[in-house]
Amino acid sequence: MNTAPLAISTTGRGSSGVGLTAAMVRDAATNDFALEAGAMVLADRGMICIDEFDKMSMNDRVAIHEAMEQQVVTIAKAGMHVTLNARCSVVAAANPIHSSFDASKSLAENIGLPDSLLSRFDLVFIVRDLTDEEIDRKIATQVLRQAQQRLGDDGQRRGVENVHSSILERRREQDTGKQQEATPVLQKAAPRGDGEEPPEIVTVDFLRKYLRYCRRLKPRLTAESQAAVADRYVDMRMRFQSGFMDQMRDGAAGGQRKSRLAVTTRTLEALIRLSTAHAKLKLRKDEVLVEDVQEAYKLMLAAREEDVTERPESVEVAPGDDGPDGPADGEARGQKRPRDEEEQGASADAPGPIQPQRFDALRTLVARAFAKETEQQISWGVLLETVNADLAEGESPFTDAEFTSGMNRLEAQNKVMHIADIGMVVSVA
Repeated sequence: MNTAPLAISTTGRGSSGVGLTAAMVRDAATNDFALEAGAMVLADRGMICIDEFDKMSMNDRVAIHEAMEQQVVTIAKAGMHVTLNARCSVVAAANPIHSSFDASKSLAENIGLPDSLLSRFDLVFIVRDLTDEEIDRKIATQVLRQAQQRLGDDGQRRGVENVHSSILERRREQDTGKQQEATPVLQKAAPRGDGEEPPEIVTVDFLRKYLRYCRRLKPRLTAESQAAVADRYVDMRMRFQSGFMDQMRDGAAGGQRKSRLAVTTRTLEALIRLSTAHAKLKLRKDEVLVEDVQEAYKLMLAAREEDVTERPESVEVAPGDDGPDGPADGEARGQKRPRDEEEQGASADAPGPIQPQRFDALRTLVARAFAKETEQQISWGVLLETVNADLAEGESPFTDAEFTSGMNRLEAQNKVMHIADIGMVVSVA
């Protein structure tokens, strides 16, 4: 709710099928029918958060099947046939059927949702309430830490106060706080009671801006990634089939059944979506690498509470391996080595090879170059040429060492972001 640009929240008890999709309403003045969009249609290109999902009736759950599968809502009533876009991500929270997790039953039996609806969710996580002194103390410390620091140094709401404040209040605070300044990346966490130095955490404003930029990228699966997706899907199907056979055998013998969720074709689509999302988070503009498929595969197995190390040859890949996944992973790491060498070379000298006067001129010229462009990203080489072309007459052009050192200082000041994998420089301000 705090990081998505568009997010709508609702509850299962207070929502119906037409309230989530669309409804036909008769106008009292003209006596004509009008179409009113529901929550999922209003959340198009955004997020919809449904709490108390288990409190919805079965008929209301069936109404959102089409929206979750086809990303559209089709209405054929009162002589109207309308198709509305509902391209939203659904985050739902529900309680088990017995209010607490029963370890003797499978995940599907504890959740209590039909397979037709459960298979439409890419990830299903089980949160157990375990009675452990160490875990309970961590939870209590975290809740008290959030409650102690409700307002930050800038006067804005933080922690529990920010989460439970209304959407209108948060939007108003964001509008009044908008300034043409660089967004801080990290902030100090709430002070600890043990006297240790509080860690730095990512700010919500930067995370919101980062996710908004990631959504613009459109990477595609390579041939190696497509083969990796197919292999992982076959592996998950074999896991499910072996677990099903074990469940039948153990059930006949009166033993304990294993927890297995069904693996269908929607699981394959979920693996593709998660791999693409991981590539976007890595700011890969063109390609989805095998590394992204591996991380998505591990995430899906962790969500299904299955052991990732059952078949290590299909998941774990050494950095220097020459196997089918080795070259792609090696190339991904090889692309960052020049950037790492540049940073090490730039940080070898105390202030760097660039002089203060030259750095001030570079900062002005870089800002001027981004002001001329319609987009907020410029390639490294084009930016260097543009900066040297805008120099005053008689000034010497920036060398590669000067430009690299100056850009490192600008990146440290949170003015720009250098994406070494694609060779692009992004304006953060």
